[in-house]
Amino acid sequence: MSSLRLEIEQAMGLKFPEKNGELIIRFEESMEIPHAAETLMRGLYRDPERVRQGFKLLHQETGSLIDILMPRRSRLREWSDALPDRPKDAESFLKETTDQLLMREQRLVQAERDLVDQLNECGLEDVFPIPLSAFGICTYRDPSVKLYLKPLGRYAELLQMNPETLRQAVRVHFFFLLLLIAGADLDGQVYSRGGEDEVIHWLTSVYTMRYLKSQSTELIQCYQEWVKAWGGKAPSQSLVNERTCEKLRATMVFWRRQMNISWEECWRIVNQMERSELLM
Repeated sequence: MSSLRLEIEQAMGLKFPEKNGELIIRFEESMEIPHAAETLMRGLYRDPERVRQGFKLLHQETGSLIDILMPRRSRLREWSDALPDRPKDAESFLKETTDQLLMREQRLVQAERDLVDQLNECGLEDVFPIPLSAFGICTYRDPSVKLYLKPLGRYAELLQMNPETLRQAVRVHFFFLLLLIAGADLDGQVYSRGGEDEVIHWLTSVYTMRYLKSQSTELIQCYQEWVKAWGGKAPSQSLVNERTCEKLRATMVFWRRQMNISWEECWRIVNQMERSELLM
């Protein structure tokens, strides 16, 4: 964790706050399942019990067909070797079998249709996006992060990801988030900016993507899918490129210090200053 922390500090150009040489932030990984994660943990089924009953009914109807057919197979095998003594008895037997099979088949087909309709209602698009708080929470006043490992594992299972890879990517995101909201500038001043969650998480995603680019493709892919899961805003490729690094950092520092100016306005001012310098 300490090496990751130092790499993240270097990437963002901020320092985690310390007191008497000790970090005053907390980073916790929990096995709790928060309320926001209940839908995810339930999975793809809106009504699991109803779907379970659908499979149970289909199993019963399939069994009833087998119950009709199995005793009759031996009789048909006998008649294939030696014709029945009384044709009328055989005719009645076959008509009775046909009637029973037709009735059971109709019930089986209806049970299949009902179950297929229920399964069609279940899918990833019905689960996501879900609140980011299903995966982790970040506290602003008392700088801390709590990651929820079970929902992360469930998400990795649903999308067939490596859970440890996903966990690493999400850990990086929350480290950058914690540093952004509670970090000290290089001059030692601490500026805490909250109340703009969309901008904060978008900016966190930009720095996370920049960092993961130097790690592995698998980490990037897991991270991108996870951002979609909670409806996050993926950064444009231009912001991840090296040439925008200094301008992004300048805007980020300016934005953290100017509590009454929006990110868009800070970005405009920095761009304007850059153009003025080029003209001089």
